[in-house]
Amino acid sequence: MALVTLSNPIFWPGLAAAVQANPSTGTDATLDAAGEYVGYAFIARENMVISHVMFRAGTVAGSPTATVSIEALDASGLPTGSAGFGSTNGTTATISSNTTVLTALGGSATISKGTAFCVKITYASGTSIITQSLASLVFPCYTTMPYRITNVTGSAVRTVISNAPIMALGSSSTAFYNVLGMLPGTYATGAFNNTNSAKRGLRFVPPMPCRAVGIRWLNGANAGDYNAVLYNDAGTELSSSSTAFDGDNHLSSNNAAMIVYFDNAVTLAAGTAYRIAIEPTTATNANVSTLTLPSSDYYGATPAGTAATYASFATATWTDSTTQIPLMDVILDQLDDGVSSGGAVGVIGS
Repeated sequence: MALVTLSNPIFWPGLAAAVQANPSTGTDATLDAAGEYVGYAFIARENMVISHVMFRAGTVAGSPTATVSIEALDASGLPTGSAGFGSTNGTTATISSNTTVLTALGGSATISKGTAFCVKITYASGTSIITQSLASLVFPCYTTMPYRITNVTGSAVRTVISNAPIMALGSSSTAFYNVLGMLPGTYATGAFNNTNSAKRGLRFVPPMPCRAVGIRWLNGANAGDYNAVLYNDAGTELSSSSTAFDGDNHLSSNNAAMIVYFDNAVTLAAGTAYRIAIEPTTATNANVSTLTLPSSDYYGATPAGTAATYASFATATWTDSTTQIPLMDVILDQLDDGVSSGGAVGVIGS
């Protein structure tokens, strides 16, 4: 086996690559009458047996409930109106404002990879329900599948997903699938400075031998100077990778992803833990934003699972979160070819 150079670097696990602008947790649909629903059409990337559906509710009124279903799509690309794939509908408990709603289906949906299906949340009782999504954060960015279907006016409308629904599909109440197009967390900004020698970043375990050349992350509208560094798990800098960056040298008035390349590339071993981090060098803020999961059970629904988690440092200690992931990717320009030697490999970086 040998490392081969990619014709275009890739960003792993891909969270920062999904940032379109300043993310936020916001309204996806408001359901307040019989027959109203919001649904999401996806294509299964693996065989799934779905027994539980999680979605995020924002502000609600009147102690509402909802019906949760997994349905096939008809010839028009709309949900058929009845449970499919061997499943039966589930009914939520009374929904409270700003909570994660996890509901068991009456019977599991068995879906084969490559199959299109719809996850649907339908008003059942109460006054109103707001479902939430992650604005300006979506996998894949702005495409025609997955897509959203809403019926809040008496007729169903299909629209492009420009915001990722805060949702997860589980094979149980504690094990969840990674479904392209949905994310199971809420967004939080992460402005910080050099107080207590702070660092924030990603602890990750690459699944294959590879070479890291930089970091991509959401730096937001912050203009502080910082170092971008790759460490081993103990926190020792590797291969003199640290790059000092002047925070004025980017559009600090814009909320968007930032790319910085290391002074030296670092070859990584499969199955070994590393850390990439941003280290502010002044009292002016830099930023590393995160998604917060309902619990550690939901790591399975994120792009890299437990192989990519949030890490922070203060004074002399690293702290690894069990419920957060940063909007940060390691940039890879070489991957193991799985054979012996070879030439350049073409991979679409996003």
